[in-house]
Amino acid sequence: MPQDIYSLHDIPNGKSLRISEVNISLPVKRRLEELGFTAGEVVDKLCSGAGGNPVAVRVSGAVIAVRSSDAKGILGCEAPAKGGDLYY
Repeated sequence: MPQDIYSLHDIPNGKSLRISEVNISLPVKRRLEELGFTAGEVVDKLCSGAGGNPVAVRVSGAVIAVRSSDAKGILGCEAPAKGGDLYY
């Protein structure tokens, strides 16, 4: 049974996403891949700023702020939280 695909931007705060693809401009995509945004990795969405920008996420043990426009291109399915408690 296929799972629903969501963008990192669209999942609620406190939820996690298992990345299936990163569909954004190449220079930004390369930088995010270097930070751990790769297919199969679980990303925890911690919170969003005012108006949804930026989006704070935990990936590969680091907390990173991602532009909302870039978060819309990070796609995957919901996953169990990898990092335990998602709130600080």
